[in-house]
Amino acid sequence: MKKILLATTMLAGTAGIAAAEVAVTGYAEIGIIRSEAGFAGSTNAQFHQDVEVTFTMSGETDGGLSFGAAIDLDETNVAAGDDSGTTVFVSGAFGKLTMGDTDGALDWAVADAGALTSMGDDHTTHLFYFAGNGLDGSHDNQVVRYEYSFGDFGVALSYEQAGNNATGTLADDNVAIGATYSMDMGGTALKFGLGYQAGSDAPTAAAVYTNGDAIGASVSAELAGGFAVSLGYIKYDFDATNVAGGAATMADFAHTGLGVTYTTGALSLHANVGHFNPDVGASDSTYGLAVNYDLGGGAVVMAGYGSDVGAAAGDQSQYSIGLGLSF
Repeated sequence: MKKILLATTMLAGTAGIAAAEVAVTGYAEIGIIRSEAGFAGSTNAQFHQDVEVTFTMSGETDGGLSFGAAIDLDETNVAAGDDSGTTVFVSGAFGKLTMGDTDGALDWAVADAGALTSMGDDHTTHLFYFAGNGLDGSHDNQVVRYEYSFGDFGVALSYEQAGNNATGTLADDNVAIGATYSMDMGGTALKFGLGYQAGSDAPTAAAVYTNGDAIGASVSAELAGGFAVSLGYIKYDFDATNVAGGAATMADFAHTGLGVTYTTGALSLHANVGHFNPDVGASDSTYGLAVNYDLGGGAVVMAGYGSDVGAAAGDQSQYSIGLGLSF
């Protein structure tokens, strides 16, 4: 991405502040999108355009403490109290602390199955896409995460607060721990991830939660010849009853995801599949495909396809094709 520097280096006369800068980047899409599930109220192909602007702020104290923030804005107004796309961090020799719309420690450690981009995120919105996110986002999606790296190892802890549901019963907060290890084997870059999270699922329409936990692991590799592969697995176990004392809103299940990407020159191809395997009932799989061709200068031709997009049953799909423009 090209960066338009709004303030290159602002020196302050106040002791303890060395320098700060603010940068803005932009992204736009133009093309066609279609969904059998019904996009914009119609199953016909629709013209699509989208514009996003990201402000990134960073600074460092005289003592070496780094800090920063980022906010992602689109062409619509940001709702009051909506911190979606906003993060703030501080980092130093002690590690890094991030707060806002960010990954929990399990999601931070466990690699998802997706790669590349498409206008409708078609290849990463099919029903059983493996995002590796565990229980993240089941509450207000405001996460605080601490991470620390030493050599090839990394560890993280995270916390997302729960609020009172409609019954007045407090659901469990989402608390997670994650770890990663990176290594090189004869030119193949390997990364292993392991994470555990305890908390509660996303609420039903009646704001009823079910408490439970998730444990996951992943391995990803960048191979010679332009190939990259990611394999992830998460097992979810929920309580027999929800926090209001009724039947559990979620049943135990396992989720597996595999992603493969191939890049040659300006062309990149990607496929991923997600497999849902409940402890009781039938298992199922859905998949996504993406193609990117880099035109240079920030312009990318993008095409994406996803099966069973957002549908609980049936053979529904979504596709898009167009240009992604980075500024």
